[in-house]
Amino acid sequence: MPPRQMENNANIALGNLLRGMLGQAEVFFESTRVIPGRNGQRPDLLITADGRSPVVIEAEYFPAPGVQADARERLGRPVQGWPRPIEAAIALRYPAKLAVAYDQPAALTDATLQYCIYTVAGYGPPPAREIRKIARFPQFGWLDGPVDALAGLVRLVSVPQLAADRAADALEKGIDRAAATLNELPGVTPAIARLLGMDNTPQTHRMACAILANAMVFHARISRIHTGIPPLDLVCGPAVQYPKRETLQAWE
Repeated sequence: MPPRQMENNANIALGNLLRGMLGQAEVFFESTRVIPGRNGQRPDLLITADGRSPVVIEAEYFPAPGVQADARERLGRPVQGWPRPIEAAIALRYPAKLAVAYDQPAALTDATLQYCIYTVAGYGPPPAREIRKIARFPQFGWLDGPVDALAGLVRLVSVPQLAADRAADALEKGIDRAAATLNELPGVTPAIARLLGMDNTPQTHRMACAILANAMVFHARISRIHTGIPPLDLVCGPAVQYPKRETLQAWE
């Protein structure tokens, strides 16, 4: 029987696989000095990416009795050189057979992993901002999946949920304000309703404004990636003389 592999060997193998799946994200494994004031602590894996919150993965071989407590303990911790704290931590159970695999990267590629996610669901008032609520998903049991599914989960939970909730609320209020303005233009709303194939109702006006908001978000995102696409303020900003023409040219 082959010798038992240490868990940090599995963490290194997993980190290397995730590096190839997560594009421009940085993947650190078994790194010290990443949590200020707690230099002795070593998250098993730490994943960071621009515009995202850091995500920690704590992993153990099955049955992994302490992995969930380790994951919960990471929540709220700051990360050296990073503006956001850790708001998502994944507790991962490696299959027991991985501990005696000769080729751990190959074994991990074919393995079914078990994991759950802990996220910060609520803070107390500033300035302390103590964690008041932690959510687990799934609420009971474990998710099962291969490494690429785990990579997709990391991308998903790296979106700061509380910030996303605030942004969604702001977007909804903005759509309501825009729809109220549209309701004051009775000569325009029937044409919009015909284009959408819907009745000329307030709900149709809200949908039209949501479509416009979605297009603006898409435009803003693309203009950050492709230098040939001008940003929104240069196609439909207050200083643009012919916003319709400039917008159509950009979308062409």
